[in-house]
Amino acid sequence: MGILDFLDDKNTALVYDEQKGREDWKAAKEKLKTAGIKINTGYYEKECPVGGCGSKLDIRDFGPKGRIDRKGYYIRVALADVEKAKTILAVK
Repeated sequence: MGILDFLDDKNTALVYDEQKGREDWKAAKEKLKTAGIKINTGYYEKECPVGGCGSKLDIRDFGPKGRIDRKGYYIRVALADVEKAKTILAVK
């Protein structure tokens, strides 16, 4: 048993896990909600900030498109709804 195993719910399965693309994640959430599937969603930092001595500035944040998205977005559903959720998310 790992230290963070309590975070992994054994009654749900991961159906969406992407780095970047907050808008796609929101669209996937809406598709599953309108289909009546109960979801568990969230995001986490996929990439550690670079820098040292307390400086967390990253040169990539100062480009023409602004701050980059380093988050990973996920959606978990109940085990009974996994196939239905994957089918819904596969349709563009």
